[in-house]
Amino acid sequence: METIKSYKVPINAPKDLIKAYFEIKKKTLNEILKHINYSKHGKAHLKFGREDRRRLRNKLLKNWEYAKHYVDSAINSVISLVKSWITLHNKGRAKKPPSITRKTVYIKTTLFKVKDNKIRITIKPRQYLEVDLSKFSYLPKDYDRIGGLILQENKLIITFKKNVEVKNVKDCASFDANLTNVTGYINGRIVRYDLRKLYHIHRVYEEKRRRIQKLDKTKPKTSKRLMEKYSRREWNRARDIMHKLTTGIARMLTSLNHGVILEDLKNIKERTLRKGKDFNRKISKWNARTFQYMLEYKLRWLGLPVKYVNPAYSSQTCPLCSGRLTAYGGRLMKCTRCGFIWDRDVVAVLNLRMRGLRGCPERGRGIHEQGSVDADAPQSLHRQIKAYAG
Repeated sequence: METIKSYKVPINAPKDLIKAYFEIKKKTLNEILKHINYSKHGKAHLKFGREDRRRLRNKLLKNWEYAKHYVDSAINSVISLVKSWITLHNKGRAKKPPSITRKTVYIKTTLFKVKDNKIRITIKPRQYLEVDLSKFSYLPKDYDRIGGLILQENKLIITFKKNVEVKNVKDCASFDANLTNVTGYINGRIVRYDLRKLYHIHRVYEEKRRRIQKLDKTKPKTSKRLMEKYSRREWNRARDIMHKLTTGIARMLTSLNHGVILEDLKNIKERTLRKGKDFNRKISKWNARTFQYMLEYKLRWLGLPVKYVNPAYSSQTCPLCSGRLTAYGGRLMKCTRCGFIWDRDVVAVLNLRMRGLRGCPERGRGIHEQGSVDADAPQSLHRQIKAYAG
């Protein structure tokens, strides 16, 4: 299985290349948008064949002074953008046509070489930008190859790739991410990670944005600049907290030789952002997908299996008797069948764990097609739950 990690390194990027690449992407987008056709039902379809691409490439190469492969990179990038927009448009989730807003350069593998721990990037014919990886101690050493690069005004994003064999793990932990905490079931114990600091950060910056929005009519440029500044600062602080949390969990699971079971929350925000303004504000502060994404790529890099399960009713079903749980006050839930009272976060991680383990093939094969746990794990877990319940 191939795993990926991306890291940023500070560099002095050639601003002229970034500007030229930005302009050529805008030209490419304008040309490709002309090739979108609409059906009588309003569905969009892209008709951009090999000959269309050849003509566009030749047109863009006129007066282009940089390496030719940058033109190919720009065309590929814009085609991907347009196809993604068409998918959203046909689902009714995108109305305005796509636009190019970010000044980034995608550098294909044909535009750089790696030798002696240095990356040499071709800018123009016989003109190069060299990056010495040995100067950055935080970069991984155990990678197999470097994938594509992304060049920005003051940094280079490097994608490291490694082939790993997924381990046969001893057990699996499960995690439930909430607004103010992450609850986990690890090695027979319930563990809570406090996220109130992160929630407070989101609340503080929400109030800042609310005040900045009042400048929209009188000082729109100032409003836009401040909005970008504080949104970026909030994003950086939130990611820093999540990186530290998931790194600690990954190290612990590695020492235990445990895999992980998580909720399948794909498109969760899109599915829930229709329940009113207050609920939307609340869900926008939820960092569950960021937590899952960071934990997953760190565990996969270490060869530990990750499984996603359906979270439906995971906090409303009694782990002991499968009875229905009803609100009992605060975070507590009471079973209508056996009468036991549970914390809803504890209920969720126990149910997620059981669902993940029951998904194992027979004879102890893995929770993941390439990892494994004990065949008796579900029965063993049920005994642990009874012991936990007292």
